[in-house]
Amino acid sequence: MPLLVTEAAKLAIEDRQRGVIEEIITEDGLYALLPFVHANDKVYSYVREATIAGGGWFSAYEDLEESASTFTPVSTELKVLAGQVDMDKFTTTVRSGLNDQIAIQLAAKTKGVSRDFRNTLINGSVSVNSKQFDGLKVLTPGAQTLYAGTNGGPVTYDLLDQLKDTVKLGADVLMMQRATWRAIKAMNRQAGGNTADMMMIENFGKPVPAYDGTPVIFNEFIPINETRGSNNDTTSIYALRLNEVDGLHGLYGGPSAGMRVEKIGTLEGRDAERWRVTWYCGLALKATHAVARLAGVTNV
Repeated sequence: MPLLVTEAAKLAIEDRQRGVIEEIITEDGLYALLPFVHANDKVYSYVREATIAGGGWFSAYEDLEESASTFTPVSTELKVLAGQVDMDKFTTTVRSGLNDQIAIQLAAKTKGVSRDFRNTLINGSVSVNSKQFDGLKVLTPGAQTLYAGTNGGPVTYDLLDQLKDTVKLGADVLMMQRATWRAIKAMNRQAGGNTADMMMIENFGKPVPAYDGTPVIFNEFIPINETRGSNNDTTSIYALRLNEVDGLHGLYGGPSAGMRVEKIGTLEGRDAERWRVTWYCGLALKATHAVARLAGVTNV
């Protein structure tokens, strides 16, 4: 949809302070922690351990049995995440005195694309939409999934500890809804009068919440209407190990990991320009034990 003249006028009111107040707040915790790896092809392939061959106990002069470890090949594809906006040249020329119309629209577009990635990170499913990559709901194995009761239940310290322990080599982050974190803070206050720990993350620039030394980030796209038994109003908490070797990481194609902003040019027959935001991205889970999910949480 083109940039409407009426919307542009709102941004060009003379007494408006320079700059735009962002109404849609997007947390950057995910991108501060999730590493991205360059993919040289559309398909990114790797191998996971399947079975590990050990040894055995033998008597003197007894023949040894041969055994070899096995591996499972895994592949995932880069996907195209993109959006574009058409901007009237007259509007962007004469109504950019206080606010750069092009910069504002592109900033909003990149924010929207970023939110699309965060949504797919949780809810993406190739079997439902082949244009997406599989998200955490699909990637988390059943053996790595815990439940807060038969019909759901509140989050507890014991469940959080079990969730962290399920990520065998250690979780780097917990991801949840804000309402769930408020419930954890309420438990903290009741237990010891504190309001939850905070910690600094390199390159993030501000303290972030933490549970037992593990950073907590929020994702509003984690559903709050998941079904557990007879309860249709539950949510999930994810524990994630994030690295390029044995954890979860993002994928990108092209010269850089970020989104690319491209000026397409003047539209034929119209005094307008088209701009496009493109991100060639994906998600790879190197080891299945690098993710865990606590489902059926009723603190929403």
